[in-house]
Amino acid sequence: MSGQDLKQITKIVKALADENRIRIICLLKFKKDLCVCEITSIIGLSQPTISSHLKLLENAGLIESYKDGLWVNYNIAADIDSYSGKFIQTLCKSLGNDRQIKSDEENAKKISRDIICKKKAC
Repeated sequence: MSGQDLKQITKIVKALADENRIRIICLLKFKKDLCVCEITSIIGLSQPTISSHLKLLENAGLIESYKDGLWVNYNIAADIDSYSGKFIQTLCKSLGNDRQIKSDEENAKKISRDIICKKKAC
């Protein structure tokens, strides 16, 4: 492992060293193309806090975003390296029976950005 590899792994581990960021990663693993308003509604934190978490995860190369009309959609990065992809898969699988992760997934099934974004300015 080169120094660059160690630095990247450290960056990823630091990015995932927060319960809410792990929830976001597992949520994005469960459902693609979520906007900030949807993630905010599911996780229950403020929009600036969610945006800060998303930025950190994006800087670590774990997630990516793209603009789609009014929305900026977030997903697990398509070009994520093999190690990180396997790590995220293992992490989310091991948390599959966690009460909070299950609740997030159930809420993601019911979420409607059209309803949420009518209440807020996304």
